[in-house]
Amino acid sequence: PPQWMTLTVTRPIETGVMEVPGIRRVRSRSIRGGAEISAQFDPSTEMVVALQQVQNRLAEARGELPADLDLTVERLTPAVFPILILSMTGSLPTPDLNDFATYVVKPELARVPGAGRIEVLSSDSREIEVALDPTRLSAAGLSVVDVAEALKAQNQLLPVGRFPQSGQQHLSLASGLWQSPEQIADAPVVVKNGATIRVSDIGRVTPGSPDRTLLITGNGRDAISISISQQIEANILLVKQGVDAALATLATSLPSGIRLTKVYDLAEFVSAAIASVRAAILIGRVLPPHFHRHPRCTPDRHRRAHRTALRRLRYEWSDRPRTRRTCCGSRPLPRHLLARHLSRHCDRRLGHWGHPVGAADRGG
Repeated sequence: PPQWMTLTVTRPIETGVMEVPGIRRVRSRSIRGGAEISAQFDPSTEMVVALQQVQNRLAEARGELPADLDLTVERLTPAVFPILILSMTGSLPTPDLNDFATYVVKPELARVPGAGRIEVLSSDSREIEVALDPTRLSAAGLSVVDVAEALKAQNQLLPVGRFPQSGQQHLSLASGLWQSPEQIADAPVVVKNGATIRVSDIGRVTPGSPDRTLLITGNGRDAISISISQQIEANILLVKQGVDAALATLATSLPSGIRLTKVYDLAEFVSAAIASVRAAILIGRVLPPHFHRHPRCTPDRHRRAHRTALRRLRYEWSDRPRTRRTCCGSRPLPRHLLARHLSRHCDRRLGHWGHPVGAADRGG
């Protein structure tokens, strides 16, 4: 219950974290079977050192916590959040797609410079189920724990010796890893009265899947989600280029019918923001000294047009050009052509600040 988690887990952890120098605030949330504690430090705190100190305090308080507690301490950085999310779809079953994403796509993406955590999520994964018959299990005098320990002891890969050959030492391995569900069914559990009791004698072995707690779909079918995070201080645009190159390489190695589609790309927003800032700088440099030539173009109308253009820079530019009229009420122009229009039709009879140049200044 949440009250039990608060007394036995949350309170001891909060007490240990509050002893770390530089701590400002500690917040916690306890639920049934779990708790989440967040600690906020002063901006001047060295977070790498603070992380080590928090880990040391929790190691000291480990004796007060439950023995089966699974405790994880992470530093919250921008690298925790994904910058790219890929959707993997195909005609293969979902467990097979998950295998390709885990053992083929993930290693290729992990080699991209600047790429951080690669997380693969799927609705189903490959699993072998051993369903034991309670009646047969009781007749054999065994328990579920006995069967689990026997299977765990057999499914291993161990070194058994070494031998020299051609001036080199070679290591010999003995493999007890299973290759199919049939081998698991033939695995011995215990020997009683000269008879070997196997898994098939007390249950059945079938391919299965874990309990479904996630539902991931894409294009109307089950899909695999691949999230890519960046390392601290990595260039997001360079990471995107590396991921695009890796996807181009994977397109030639994956089976036909498997598609990788981008469903979220933070680098596009960064590129759009850089383009907007660059355009704002160019317009800010071009607009002030140039004016539009028109018989009705007066300095007051120019100043109003400049103020309107500066106000427009506060808003984000959309991909679809929106029509705007020029300062003199002539033909409508897209926003990104306004600076070009004003610069091409500069009225040279006006001074820098929009005041008419005198006759003496024009040479009489």
